[in-house]
Amino acid sequence: MTRRRGRSAEAAIDKVAREQYGPLLGFATSVLGLLGALLLFPDNPAPRGALVVPGTLLAVSIIFVPAMRVVTSSKTMMNADNFVAAGYVGWLLLDLIQGSYALGDASNEALRLALVGVGVSAAAMWAGATGRPWALPEWLISVASNPLDTRAVERLIPICFFLGMFNYMYSVRFDIVEMFSYLGNSRWDVPWGRAQLGGWGSFLDQTPYFGYVLPSLTALLIVRQGFRFQTLMSIAASMVMLLFLAQGGGRRIIMVTVGAALIVWIQAQPGMKIRKMLIVGAASIVLVWTMQFMLNVRTRGVDEFLNSESEYDYLHVDDNFLRLAQIIQLVPSRRDYVYSQQITFTLVRPVPRVFWPGKPVNAGFDLPSELGMKGVSLSTSIIGEWYLSWGWVAIVFGGWFHGRLAGTASTLRDLGIATRNPIVYALAVMVLVAGLRSMQDLVIMSYALVAWWGVNRLVTPRTGATG
Repeated sequence: MTRRRGRSAEAAIDKVAREQYGPLLGFATSVLGLLGALLLFPDNPAPRGALVVPGTLLAVSIIFVPAMRVVTSSKTMMNADNFVAAGYVGWLLLDLIQGSYALGDASNEALRLALVGVGVSAAAMWAGATGRPWALPEWLISVASNPLDTRAVERLIPICFFLGMFNYMYSVRFDIVEMFSYLGNSRWDVPWGRAQLGGWGSFLDQTPYFGYVLPSLTALLIVRQGFRFQTLMSIAASMVMLLFLAQGGGRRIIMVTVGAALIVWIQAQPGMKIRKMLIVGAASIVLVWTMQFMLNVRTRGVDEFLNSESEYDYLHVDDNFLRLAQIIQLVPSRRDYVYSQQITFTLVRPVPRVFWPGKPVNAGFDLPSELGMKGVSLSTSIIGEWYLSWGWVAIVFGGWFHGRLAGTASTLRDLGIATRNPIVYALAVMVLVAGLRSMQDLVIMSYALVAWWGVNRLVTPRTGATG
């Protein structure tokens, strides 16, 4: 069985390797778009809205290939590189396109170089998606190949729900009424809040990862048996899980869980019909609105937010573009590169601190401190973190590496299991998209895949690697 699975994986890799036209075109359009954006770069980019045109041009060039694949209903329109390309726009260029805020806190040259960094990273990502993909880990192929019939889904849902909710219940001594009473509070005013440096209790903090797959399991159940009683119960369980995940304020968590569910729903049905596209579009709008609402309530709570004036003049992201420009402005002219510290800090993240008390607490550079800001955390995107490590060489490598991961993930779609067990692929795609925000997210969000592997070992049969 292992030999058959290996042959199927090799065939999938060969198929992806033959589909080179799209990534090569994506590389070309990204380079041309960056050149055009630099030609249109204004003399004074600091005022609000000054970078709308160059930002929009670069964004269109990066997602040109994904857009064409959707318009032409290409078989590759669900490939991972399409979602990663869209992630560049969402995490880094959406603020520019909206003219969200002024950029005067960074120099004009730093802003220009930040635009170059985004374009170079995106072009490198498309270059990384070309060529023969890497071989998938055997454990990942194994869990992706396990037959996930309806009965298995029905067994997995209550297990994932219980494990996903365990930390919340344990924190209130299994007082369910009290647990629900904390919904709507700020993320700092709940008993399950995590300390900066975790102890033995940090193991319980990982249990919500089991709940990340609940929406995906629910989507699969909807496709297979419609809106029956058990499906409705699964929807209710997913809503409860999402409410508690949202209460923590991590918008990327909701993006990963709901985004994966949408991918599962699409993959589990043959053909991309107009009705399906409209449903996905409507769900995406609701998701974006929900993430915006989470941003407004996560530090103040629902009551204070509803009693205050709020303007929805644009969709807030994380001002990643501005922070990337500030990193480029500071490093290496004022602060040296951190070199391997960023990579080490990321790779050791899964090691429990109780086993390694001296584990690094940062990557050797703190942007808020450098800017004289206190009590805040600033995201610079994974591009900023790569630049902090080894400068422009690292940006190129980081984009290429993300593209390699995307191309490798796409082989999961060609293992002949997309309609029977699409959850692993959906989670892998959303992990890559979330990982554009930071290296830490690329590692942390991968915990959901590990949790899915673990629960599969308990529930699903191990004989069905049909390949």
